[in-house]
Amino acid sequence: MRELTVPRSGGITAALLHAWDGGDPHRPRLVWYREQGRTELSTATLSNWAAKTAGFLVDELGAGPGERVLWRVRRSWQGLPLLLGCLWAGLVVTDDESAGGDVVAAFVDEGDEAVADEVVVASTHPFGLAGPLPPLARSVADAILPQADRFTPRSAGPGPDAPAIVIATGSMSVAEVLTMAGEAAAVLADDAVVLSTAVPDLPDGVCGGALAAWAAGGCLVQLGPESDPERIGAAERGTATFGFSLPGWPRIG
Repeated sequence: MRELTVPRSGGITAALLHAWDGGDPHRPRLVWYREQGRTELSTATLSNWAAKTAGFLVDELGAGPGERVLWRVRRSWQGLPLLLGCLWAGLVVTDDESAGGDVVAAFVDEGDEAVADEVVVASTHPFGLAGPLPPLARSVADAILPQADRFTPRSAGPGPDAPAIVIATGSMSVAEVLTMAGEAAAVLADDAVVLSTAVPDLPDGVCGGALAAWAAGGCLVQLGPESDPERIGAAERGTATFGFSLPGWPRIG
């Protein structure tokens, strides 16, 4: 198992950033394929998006560690950066409005409806252009992009035993999330490029896919339903798969 060390503050996201520290800031970390095109986020860009999201939650909304945020973004490349920001702020992420407890904000896909004081809709456009918005909702471009490029947690943040993810069937602590990611990453080579066809949902699609690839110091390549895995695998120099199999490639999940 690969082990991620949780720093004094910042929880899961800080553990990943710490693991990447000193590496190439331009190295791809997330590549997203959909029918509209290809979107790539480097270490620097992904960290920047996460910082802006955490700043939005903490500085603009006044959210604190342990409060809940609804995250239900499965069709947009913006979803995983938003998730990292939520975890960096020390918030508990849930995808289930019926799981109990108020949420300080909701991040959702286009066409999804959520009940929260702050609803932010992610875009499926490769450049993040906003689509139709429900009443009182904001786009990621309006809510997140104006925030500061850096984020410094104001408190020590959640410890290893603190809850990090809540779903309908239960919850996972910070330590359990990192353990799940580390176990999935155990079969990966350093700097792995993981091609995924699995939905990036909680907890398997996130912990077993994206976080595992990043725990190995690598990149997640998220494929759309219309993608050609073999062609894209060759173009992206893939080394492993998640959610499907290719002959001769190690598979996680």
